Amino acid sequence: MSSTPVPLPKVGSGPFKELWAQWCAVLDAPRAGMVLDGALDRKVLEELLGKIARGSVGRPGQIARADLVGTVAEAFRRHPDAAYAVARELDKSCHKERHIVASIDEAAVDDRIDSYRAVDFRRERARVVWALLRDGRAAHLRAAERILVDAFAQAERVAAEKAALDDGSAVAGTGSAVLADVKARLEAYERTLREQQQELVRATSHQAGVERERSELMARLGARERALREEEELRRRAEGELASARAELAAAQARLRELDTVRASSAEAEAARLRDRARALEQKIEARAARAEDLASAQEGLKDALRAHDADRRAWDKARAELEGTLAELAAREQAAQERAAALRDDLHAARRQLAGEVAAPARVDGRVGVFCDAANLSASARRDFGSKLDYRALLEHVVDGRPRSCALAFVVHEGDEGAWTGFARSLRDGGWELREKRPKLHADGTRKADWDMGIAVEILDALDDLDVIVLCSGDGDFLPLVKRLRRQHKRVEVAAFRASTDEALVGAVDHFWPLDGRFRFAGG
Repeated sequence: MSSTPVPLPKVGSGPFKELWAQWCAVLDAPRAGMVLDGALDRKVLEELLGKIARGSVGRPGQIARADLVGTVAEAFRRHPDAAYAVARELDKSCHKERHIVASIDEAAVDDRIDSYRAVDFRRERARVVWALLRDGRAAHLRAAERILVDAFAQAERVAAEKAALDDGSAVAGTGSAVLADVKARLEAYERTLREQQQELVRATSHQAGVERERSELMARLGARERALREEEELRRRAEGELASARAELAAAQARLRELDTVRASSAEAEAARLRDRARALEQKIEARAARAEDLASAQEGLKDALRAHDADRRAWDKARAELEGTLAELAAREQAAQERAAALRDDLHAARRQLAGEVAAPARVDGRVGVFCDAANLSASARRDFGSKLDYRALLEHVVDGRPRSCALAFVVHEGDEGAWTGFARSLRDGGWELREKRPKLHADGTRKADWDMGIAVEILDALDDLDVIVLCSGDGDFLPLVKRLRRQHKRVEVAAFRASTDEALVGAVDHFWPLDGRFRFAGG
């Protein structure tokens, strides 16, 4: 496929209206805002707002970015002129991404997008989404919608996990709850996988869900790793505070030995307070250490689940490949059987006609006639059978038989004798024939060859839509496959040739055979 992106149609045209409806179907207000916020900078958004509002906006920088994005997104969805202006700016901003997306086949778009890690960043994700929407192919539109859904789902998960981390009392139970949730999801996935192996169509639709679940598992694993790092940082801070408290305690005990009895009681109380604080810090460190162990255990569980998921996916891919191979083999066998049946029907028809001794033509068919003459074949037969040249003018009038003639092509070989060739070519043209010329090829062993079989077949197939009757002037049996195909396409096929030099199978395969005799010898030959 070409890697050149499709240009933007003119505003108000039918193609642009179809594109705009397609964009609005995918980009609701929040999604449109996400794409505009990521793909366009503030200056471009302000210029767009100025065009949309016809200049009735404040000075640059006065409008909050969120309000600016929301206003432009709403105008994009409501007004075709605004949508056209926004689309032009998005095309400029996403020029590189549009070239990348245009070069991706539909079958590979999901794998390529999943491996393109730049979509993890806000600006790159927005540009890729717009490039997929502008491409317009069905698989690319589905990929754009999937990225948008994943982006909003990821934002919700981040917000939920942040709220959970802020609430210290809820964190301790997160590990076991995540493990239970993962276990439940894996059990549901295994049941679905068994169903997929029974039905290939359902398996294909479920694969997208499995990929999304895998992405969610990876995102959760990353969140747990970040939480573990944060807990480790908090533990290091607590240990630092404990060390500082112990140092203060040691200093207080040293001062206590130097103070008098009255001040000693006060110092002892301070020491007790510091010891209590030290114990509290130790308990806090122990609690955070236990919490870190739970998070580490949850992380290992997620990794195990991910490995099991990958193994199941490989098994499913293998089963699907085997099933598709079996289906392709069955389809090939069915096609071969159909072709053999058609060939047998043609052979049976020809055999019946030969057994019945059918030579005369069936009822006359009036229709557009195309005559295709292998002049080398007929001329050689005329010289061999009658020792004479062939009257091509009389031949053409005979086979056309008063029917409307669409074309009459004579395929000739130019042997090199210019004088004889010029006279022969002029007589053919005067007789109503259009010429196709070819010079013989000289081979390394000294032989010369000029075969028109392939050229004649191509000319007939090119003119087939304009013809009802095809008259082939040649007795060469190599034309038998062509004759069978033409008859399968419901065309009347007639052959004109010298009976003694005509292949018997060819005679039996056509609708009518025109036997040539001495009547067609050239008067001066």
